Amino acid sequence: MKTIIIGAGAAGLTAGIFAAGNKSEVTIIEHEKQPGKKILSTGNGHCNMSNENLNSSMYYGDSRFIDCVLNRFGVLQMKDFFESLGLYTCSKNGYIYPMSLQAKSVLLFLRDIAIDSGIKIKTNNEITNIRCQNNKFYVNTGIEMECDNLIIATGGCSFPKTGSDGSGFALAEKLQHTVIKPEPALTALISQNDLLKKAAGVRIFSTLSFQGKEQTGELQITDYGISGIPVFNMSRLVNPGDVVVIDFAPAIHKENLYHMISKLILQNDKKSIDFVLNGMFHEKLTTVFTNKLNIHNKTCGVLGENDINNIVSLIKNYRVVIQKRRGFDFAQVTAGGVSTDEINPMTMESTKIKNLYFAGEVIDVDGMCGGYNLHFAWASGAIAGGSCK
Repeated sequence: MKTIIIGAGAAGLTAGIFAAGNKSEVTIIEHEKQPGKKILSTGNGHCNMSNENLNSSMYYGDSRFIDCVLNRFGVLQMKDFFESLGLYTCSKNGYIYPMSLQAKSVLLFLRDIAIDSGIKIKTNNEITNIRCQNNKFYVNTGIEMECDNLIIATGGCSFPKTGSDGSGFALAEKLQHTVIKPEPALTALISQNDLLKKAAGVRIFSTLSFQGKEQTGELQITDYGISGIPVFNMSRLVNPGDVVVIDFAPAIHKENLYHMISKLILQNDKKSIDFVLNGMFHEKLTTVFTNKLNIHNKTCGVLGENDINNIVSLIKNYRVVIQKRRGFDFAQVTAGGVSTDEINPMTMESTKIKNLYFAGEVIDVDGMCGGYNLHFAWASGAIAGGSCK
């Protein structure tokens, strides 16, 4: 039994090891010079492999499909798999990393175990054509290779410098599968002209709200808009012209914030409002607030109750109009992909073509920050490879 896997990333390498474990003769085709290039950049080089809080609510996509995948290959199965390779993990605040805290060690173990399992990894190979005939697949890279099982694990379009070029979507469409339009996800947001950009470089613990959903964490204000994990997690939902609301003091109730600022203003009636607010917020952010309300450097003694209400309202409900998301060059993952309606979550096999499988980011499933996307790559790869017999 021969299996060809297109893509030597997290999903492809995992699929290969599992398929080889089923006595399949495995060849992995990769168009980059080396396998697993994107793995090296995950978790800021530490490789956030998974998360102890793993569940389908941390993903966008068909929750029933995702639940099925995670139930088959959850955190325990992921740890067992890597420990069987000789690689141990550790946890920090629920985030699961290799004990070495090096993404490089994860890649090396996957690559070396794959090679030790007899898997052929062909790098610098471009797929020029795929055809399916008489229950066999024929993959052309300049020479035509025949196989019984085909796994497409090409990744998405995010971080193209790591090799993601969206080619798997074209292959899926050529094989008559539906591809949900790929969009950048886990990316920053570019805002329309807004004074907030003058606070570029400021990082502040905040809560973002959009369409009834909230994300809390460290917000990064940039010269183009807003970034940081809460923005990444929210970006999937936001379209041009939408308004994201920022609470710059999520730990302080609105009434308490009013009393705090009122007290400070009363105690410092001879000083400027900027001076007073600098005791609570970064001076760049204070300047944005006071300029937005046309009270920059005004003396506290001239400010009334209406001014205090406006300050509090702005801090708790700062509205940012979004121009667009940052593109695939800056996105961590791809939203969209091969429709899960056409994939059996128990096997990752196509419901349209027998012995054709999909794994990883090429599928229409994307998660939030925290190791969820990498876990889905391991899980879907393991299930796809384990189904090749």
